[in-house]
Amino acid sequence: MNDGGISFDMKIDFDVRKSAGRLSEAVHRAQVKLDMQVVKDCNYYVPLKTGVLQKSAQIYTVPGSGEIVYRTPYAKRQYYGLHFDHSKQNNPNACPKWFEAAKARKGKQWKELVENEIKCG
Repeated sequence: MNDGGISFDMKIDFDVRKSAGRLSEAVHRAQVKLDMQVVKDCNYYVPLKTGVLQKSAQIYTVPGSGEIVYRTPYAKRQYYGLHFDHSKQNNPNACPKWFEAAKARKGKQWKELVENEIKCG
């Protein structure tokens, strides 16, 4: 440069495949943690008579899949309030559409959980 300035050339070696693999692993870990937290938070609102409905999510949800599964013959009816036991005797927090209830209350924390896991991963 003729004006007395200075310039630098810089080259960064970046292994895209290696970084993508690390990011993919972090995303998977975040999904596992998110799935487990969502089950826990949803179960707070799930009707409780014998505990089978709540336990079904722990049995049939595959952590990391991104899908929470409640599998009983009555799960869908309970969820949509079509055959909902409104008794608060066994779970005073029970309500239909328990995912929406949990998401409304914990959604921000779920987002932070994922963001923190990916940052730290």
